[in-house]
Amino acid sequence: MNNKNILFVDDNENVIDGIKRQLRPYRDQWQLFFAYSGAQALQLMSQQEIDLIVSDMMMPEMRGDQLLKKVSELYPATVRIILSGYADEATLKSGLEVAHQYLSKPCTADILREAITQIFKVQDCVLNPRIAAEVGDPNQLPSLPKIYHQLNAAIADEDTTINDIAAIFANDMVLSAKLLQLVNSPYFGFNRVVSSLTESINLVGLKRLNNLVLSVHVKNAFPVSDAEMERYMEYLWLDAGRVAELARQIALSENQQEDRPDQAYLAGLLHNMGLLIFLSRGGDELNRLMNQVENTDTPVPDLEMAIFGFTRSEAAAYVLSLWKIPPRIIEGILLQNNPNDSDYDGVSALTAVHVASGLLKPSVMSGCDRLFDMSVDTEYLQRLNKLERLPAWKILADKVLAQYAGK
Repeated sequence: MNNKNILFVDDNENVIDGIKRQLRPYRDQWQLFFAYSGAQALQLMSQQEIDLIVSDMMMPEMRGDQLLKKVSELYPATVRIILSGYADEATLKSGLEVAHQYLSKPCTADILREAITQIFKVQDCVLNPRIAAEVGDPNQLPSLPKIYHQLNAAIADEDTTINDIAAIFANDMVLSAKLLQLVNSPYFGFNRVVSSLTESINLVGLKRLNNLVLSVHVKNAFPVSDAEMERYMEYLWLDAGRVAELARQIALSENQQEDRPDQAYLAGLLHNMGLLIFLSRGGDELNRLMNQVENTDTPVPDLEMAIFGFTRSEAAAYVLSLWKIPPRIIEGILLQNNPNDSDYDGVSALTAVHVASGLLKPSVMSGCDRLFDMSVDTEYLQRLNKLERLPAWKILADKVLAQYAGK
């Protein structure tokens, strides 16, 4: 983390003084800069390269979202964070359009340090030129669909009704069909056919709607046309659903608060998105990977690194960072095979996804077993003082497998 420059912007001198005190122990990791207004921040950035900017939202003359919009235009490589104690709904929404992450005041030094560390880890990964060369130019890659942003905005608005959400879905026939398919699947176990969008939304829940939008978009964004590869994709999505649900259950069993269980679910849903990217690209490299997965004992991430120059986890982190998915979710995907590389000593989306993937061993499928295999890192769990929770999580895994048996 050396040589990273971070700029904090806040018009309240006491807040700046507090941040200086809080982050003093981390001076050997980062060089810290401070500004008391948007104009002062832009002046400083014109003279000093800044890797990450953390701005308050409600400042006179130039609000935080206005500052970050200018920063995104002038210095697109700079990571942008909002740190705010209050913002009205409209201002918050506009802020999140230009910020990579939103943190609430008061924010402890540990939370701030953890958020910044995660962001730099993802940034270091996505700067790998091999990923851009293989996965594609950022400008050519598919962006998140408009409906995802509309849903996020609608869910954040307290005045939004189920009918408003249904109206958003009604504009997308594919998503409407997928929603009805989901709610009528054996997973929900209803004894009647549900054909109403509003009723389906009530039954599925708002959080799952965003996950549904994202998973459908990922499938469409990285289509697999080769018949041989389609069977891997079918298993990939079955595995994704199971891992997502178990990751959420693990987060809940550890009393994870606020949106932490949803983060675990989304990280689980997307944990093998990088493999889908590989499958959609096809070609000699993919054939070589499949051959060596089946005929050698070399760990699959090592094979991916040797053949592509990066792992599936890094490929997914690259695309998701472009989509501005929260860093906590990206970390759960990026470090899923080596969770001990995380600096965080608590349970997180990473913990839940890693354990869920390790406990849900692949069903027998020729040439597929090792492609999805992962072993639980007991040393990591020991570090978190959570190794004794493994038997309880195994019981949750058995329940999830039973749930999905009818799918």
